[in-house]
Amino acid sequence: MLTRWVPPSLVDEVVRAAGRSERRVRLLPARVVVYFVLAMMLFPECGYRRVWAALTARWPGSVLADPSAAALRQARKRLGAEPLALLFERLRGAVGTPATPGVFWRGLRLVAWDGTCLEVADSEANVAHFRRHAARTTRPAGYPQVRLTALVECGTRALVNAVFGPQQYTEWPQARALLPSLQPGMLLLADRGYDGFEALRDAAATGADVLWRVQARRLLPIIRPLPDGTHLTLVTDRRSGDRLTRWMRHGRRGPIPEPPLTALTLRVISYRVTRTAADGTFRTSTARLVTTLLDPHEHPAAELAALYQQRWEIETAYYGLKVTLRGADRVLRSRTVEGVEQELLALLTVYQAARTAMTQAATTAGIDPDRLSLTTALHTIRLTLITANTTGPTLLTEVLLKARNLAPAQRHSRTSPRCVKRTLSPYAYNKTKGSVGHKTTVTTTITLTSADRP
Repeated sequence: MLTRWVPPSLVDEVVRAAGRSERRVRLLPARVVVYFVLAMMLFPECGYRRVWAALTARWPGSVLADPSAAALRQARKRLGAEPLALLFERLRGAVGTPATPGVFWRGLRLVAWDGTCLEVADSEANVAHFRRHAARTTRPAGYPQVRLTALVECGTRALVNAVFGPQQYTEWPQARALLPSLQPGMLLLADRGYDGFEALRDAAATGADVLWRVQARRLLPIIRPLPDGTHLTLVTDRRSGDRLTRWMRHGRRGPIPEPPLTALTLRVISYRVTRTAADGTFRTSTARLVTTLLDPHEHPAAELAALYQQRWEIETAYYGLKVTLRGADRVLRSRTVEGVEQELLALLTVYQAARTAMTQAATTAGIDPDRLSLTTALHTIRLTLITANTTGPTLLTEVLLKARNLAPAQRHSRTSPRCVKRTLSPYAYNKTKGSVGHKTTVTTTITLTSADRP
């Protein structure tokens, strides 16, 4: 299964491109080490020797090397991170097709970006490079962290692109590196963390459309009301925003002309979300979205408000990457900066390969990829690796599409309160009250609202 999506020819190509080809015959050639690093991601709870045993379980011991843990560690060091970076570069990208249900909305491919953090081993090199997370009300975290920002295809949860770096970087500078991956025909979803003129301007300049939530305090003047209750507005930089505020207060009452502005014309969609639980209790919140889709007839506001919930697919993707694949509360094992980069790139590569396999199975069966289980896919891939099963793709498709392994076609809407799922210190074992959330089945109602005055 592993060589089906990461074929030896591709591995040899990236090894040569990175200049890691052997100058002499080794018991652990670079191609084998690449597969060993990928297998480490499938068996995160195992040491080097146990990962090697899983990788070579069906091969006769007389024809294989029996390396020590130190030899495998030295082989990883010789390989470096560049071959894995080139390998992920070859495999990343949107994998859904027009025949894949749930990937497109009115001809637009749904994508989302967001950031997250992963813990790495507590070594001097990692602390100096990646830094620790520190909050004002708590002591520093026990582990240094690496910040990851990814662009995800919502319908398949595949990685269009991803970048990572030290924890102190904010999300927007990393997201800026993802802009070349955006293209016309995409609809980008984002939360309030990217609410800024530069981010909106640069994302829209790629040709992709945006559907972003904005903060309640942002000034969104009504430039022109639209018949569906939405309106057009101007999002400006700071200097133009001050000019626009003064003009709105004084310019419209007199002969003062409209000031020159550096602005982006967007459409504002305001709505109210009511979540009603089974016991009759409900909770109401309000939200505002801005989008470059300006035509209310071609792109109805009610559909866009409901569509914004697809942004949560990137959170589900991060859960699959950090919990299902890496393991809950597990720290990346590498104690050097290059080792962390190599390990994280391998983690992204294995995740992308699994999502690609799942998407192809769903497309063939004509069902939504959301109904397939990443846990089942990874379990099957691990078994095909240990048993050296060459019918891996067929076996994986059969297992994923079994009726008992499919999620319901229509899932119930659920809500989960924000909470601290894991304390920052690895030594604080006692959970505080309210630190562990729980999911509740709810009925979600979206009601459009409009501004009161121009």
